[in-house]
Amino acid sequence: FRSVKMSLSSNALCAKAKAMYGGRLNKNVYLDLTRKQTIGEVVSYLKSQTSYADALKDINIRHVHRGQIEDCLNQEYYHRCAKLMKYSPKSDEDFYLFEIIGVEINLIMDKLVSLQAKEQYSFNLSIPTYLAKKTSFNIDGLVNIESFKDLLQYLSKTRYYKVLKEIDFSVPFDVKEVHMCLQSLYYENIVETIKKHFKGSVQKDLLNILYTSIELKNISKIYRYKQYFHESEDSIRSSLFLQYSRLPKDMMNRLISASGPKEVLSLLSTSKYNFYMDDKEFAYIEYYADSIQYNIAKRYMRFSNSAPLVYMTYCILQRIEIDNLKHIIEGIRYNQPVSKIENTLIYA
Repeated sequence: FRSVKMSLSSNALCAKAKAMYGGRLNKNVYLDLTRKQTIGEVVSYLKSQTSYADALKDINIRHVHRGQIEDCLNQEYYHRCAKLMKYSPKSDEDFYLFEIIGVEINLIMDKLVSLQAKEQYSFNLSIPTYLAKKTSFNIDGLVNIESFKDLLQYLSKTRYYKVLKEIDFSVPFDVKEVHMCLQSLYYENIVETIKKHFKGSVQKDLLNILYTSIELKNISKIYRYKQYFHESEDSIRSSLFLQYSRLPKDMMNRLISASGPKEVLSLLSTSKYNFYMDDKEFAYIEYYADSIQYNIAKRYMRFSNSAPLVYMTYCILQRIEIDNLKHIIEGIRYNQPVSKIENTLIYA
């Protein structure tokens, strides 16, 4: 009976995810949006012509604030993920809550930065009620915390305490290093959860998607360091999660020691990832990385009937759609040519 119930739950999640993916924004919608003259026109179009009407219902198109729009889009992302979580088997709930750990880490980092700067930042805690009930601590409680000591005490029963207790908060701390430690905890948790709940090809495919995502973040970091900073090879290496690398060790070493961004791109053109490049003009490193993830996720979304795979890939595809909208809004705000905005978009 339990296996039948899990099967029905998995089938329902797959059906729901594929239906939601079927309502994604298409090429014609994106082209219409890139030709709008103002951000207000973009919001008006999204309200009247797309499934984002409810997400943007409180936005006044006469007084549009970019930050408010992005907050609404981020909330919509979590709202859509939460819709699918409701169909997930209870026995595998730990896996389907991986997005919540990301939310918690972002809020903790925001709090740490605000405490170090001695400024009370305004937190945007608006996530769907369903997700709020699943967090490992009451996120609203972060608002009134006024010291590092109070924060440590508040998080003493969570997975984050083992990272935070090692930090010397009596002196200014390295924000990037702390975030790196928390991000490492995030990846370790997802890997452990996948290995605990899934076996065989499902486990292999989930880890492949995850490791590829991490490796693409590593590659993006390397490129940005070469393009904008003059960090040492040791400094670059220490900022990467190389334990999840899929590229040969020799290739990663060559990327890290590359003389500049052009050499990084030249090396990547000979790697396995070149297969996924499309015929668009290269726009920026994040476009390259997201394009690869998009193509991998799209394939699983279309052909897989595995609930965890469909869920993970839906999250990737939905995040890319949200990022597309952000790129359009940013491009219009800064009066960029339509062709330049179009080259930042990723879609089928």
